Amino acid sequence: MKKIIVKYLKNNRAFTLIEMIIVLLVISVLLVVSLPNISSQSSSINAKGCQAFQHIIVFISNMTF
Repeated sequence: MKKIIVKYLKNNRAFTLIEMIIVLLVISVLLVVSLPNISSQSSSINAKGCQAFQHIIVFISNMTF
């Protein structure tokens, strides 16, 4: 069993530095593209969250009274 594990570990290649840099670059580009859109929509997100909270409070108050 130990020989199988050692053989498997020797055959597996890890990520190279170039591959890791490319992955980080792609993630950073996605963040740069998505963050301005999310920040511009924050007021509408907050408004919808407040409306949902109000609906929950009304629903709970109707259940108990």
